Amino acid sequence: MIKLNYSRKDKLDKTITLPGSKYLANRLLILAALSESRTRLNNMPHNEDIDTSIEGLSALGARFVWQGDQLDCYGFKSAANGYQVEENLNINSSHSGSFSRFVTPLLALFDNKIALSGSDKMNTRPMAELFRALESLGVTITSPNKSPASTLPVEVAGPIHGGVIEMQGSTSSQYISALLMIAGKLDQGLEIKLTTEPVSRPYLQMTLDLLKQFGVEVGADVKDDVEADVEVNNGLRYFKIPGNQKYLGINYDVESDPSSASYFLAAAAISGGHICISNFHPENSVQGEALFATVLESMGCKIWQDEQGYHCQGPEILKAVTVDMGDMPDVAQTLAVVACFAEGSTLITNIANLAFKESNRIEDTATEIRKTGIKVITSKDTLEITGGQPRAATLDTHDDHRMAMSLGLLALKVDNIQIRDQQVVAKSFPTYWQYLEQLGYSLEQA
Repeated sequence: MIKLNYSRKDKLDKTITLPGSKYLANRLLILAALSESRTRLNNMPHNEDIDTSIEGLSALGARFVWQGDQLDCYGFKSAANGYQVEENLNINSSHSGSFSRFVTPLLALFDNKIALSGSDKMNTRPMAELFRALESLGVTITSPNKSPASTLPVEVAGPIHGGVIEMQGSTSSQYISALLMIAGKLDQGLEIKLTTEPVSRPYLQMTLDLLKQFGVEVGADVKDDVEADVEVNNGLRYFKIPGNQKYLGINYDVESDPSSASYFLAAAAISGGHICISNFHPENSVQGEALFATVLESMGCKIWQDEQGYHCQGPEILKAVTVDMGDMPDVAQTLAVVACFAEGSTLITNIANLAFKESNRIEDTATEIRKTGIKVITSKDTLEITGGQPRAATLDTHDDHRMAMSLGLLALKVDNIQIRDQQVVAKSFPTYWQYLEQLGYSLEQA
């Protein structure tokens, strides 16, 4: 456990440089592993999730070489009848939800039956929708714990066939992205029709954009049973990827992580100070979280970009807002903490899928904020936070890296905030607490 305090002698005024986006990185690693030539990735983040992906893909036959924050990736070697690995291989996805979802369809490309397991927490997170989609494509998914399989651990056995499938879009965009990324390797290609509107639409667009950069043809048709205005680059409800395609390695500069940026933009908002992020260009980002600054702007912050970087100047008084966070779910907790200091009640909506993240990010976030004396009301898809003056508290992270990073911001205006299991930030941002020290925090073991 650590105790956080913040020196308020001088108003916050800092410039920082951030690591690359793990959302991009996780997709890039899968696509690089499927590519027939080298991929070079610059400004790659180095954290537990990325290490888990590299370890798993390496076990499947890909090869990775680090040099600083540059990563060279060499893809799987294809045998005459497809990819092959040793018998009785077990891939461990640890805590990584992204890798768990992304690697499952990929395993079905291999000739062998392959086991996939995660951490105790990961093994409770739902995956039934993805398993059903794969089974409709000829994949056998078996679970030692339940039938039909709905969570890890499982064994995955191909061959996977192409064709046409229907699935919900409202559960997780990662299921759809996982299928899209391997679709070009299938003999028949793949058509996906979503029966409901997709959540986290920017992440689907990110996957499509990256596929195109790896040379994969991504098409969209308007079928008789699909609304005429639904297209892959507009409605994101129907996808068609031809089969037997070659994935070609690329050189790629990974943009700074918008979710990581949110904590520092929020720090300026809460403190009434100033932050400049030197390598952040949200206007070019496909990630929904890059729009977080527009939420802060509506709360009274001043936002601008110049040759030094991307700036946020906090106001004297923060104003409450009502905002749909469906396209930027991973910064909902950041906003919840900012809202603790705003005048009025902030309503965060369209976040039902947050109940199935590393923690229940609706109820667990509410529980921790209430410990500081702030009023929080929840529903199945909303958080409502009434601002005030939070008090010192000892807070739990619920094994959730974003919980830890968000709650740490409370110390900007509250002395003696204590956070248990602070090391969970290693999942996505292992140097987070050192960054806070750069801002003027003091951290001590409690």
